[in-house]
Amino acid sequence: MYEYTRKVFYYETDKMAVVHHSNFLRWLEEARTEYFDVFGMPYERTEEHGVLSPVTGLNLRFIRFARFGDAFTVRLKLIKYTGVRFDVAFTIVNQDGELLCEGESHHAFISAETYRPVSLARALPQIHEKMKLCVEA
Repeated sequence: MYEYTRKVFYYETDKMAVVHHSNFLRWLEEARTEYFDVFGMPYERTEEHGVLSPVTGLNLRFIRFARFGDAFTVRLKLIKYTGVRFDVAFTIVNQDGELLCEGESHHAFISAETYRPVSLARALPQIHEKMKLCVEA
């Protein structure tokens, strides 16, 4: 499991003085991007080789509000990888360990040229091996 922590920024709040729900998606992307960087699979590298990884689905369940100045931690784990698709499970907790949000995101690897699915095993075998190891960990 990987953890990404930071504080809520003022601009992320809405008129009710709580974090707008759309920002949870941004937090998940921040955490996922950092996760891939830390484990040697940066998005820049796959994109340099003409491979993109769009979100294909998202499942979110909001439990509690977050407010300006709160700290939060995104805990994520790569739970499935097929060579063409991958799934990430996550929870977001506040500084007191209270659950704010949980869910899964689903992704695919596609060609930047054709937008058709790409086998990472063929396109980027080194990253393919790292993805397999992350799911097994």
